[in-house]
Amino acid sequence: MTMKKTKGRLILKEIEFDQVYIRTVHKSNKRSGKITLPPELIGKKVYIVVEPES
Repeated sequence: MTMKKTKGRLILKEIEFDQVYIRTVHKSNKRSGKITLPPELIGKKVYIVVEPES
C-alpha cells in the first residue's frame, strides 16, 4: 500500500452519527500503528482525522 501525506481542507457531506471515539494511535511495529475500537465497528466505514501539530 502506498500512502501520500497530504494536508488541507476536507469537506464531507452531512453524516449522521451516534458517537464519536477519540483514540491515540499506538505503535504496532517499526512501520505501522494501530487504534483499538469496539468490535461493533468491524466492517463499517470509519474516518481518521489527524490533528495538526501545535
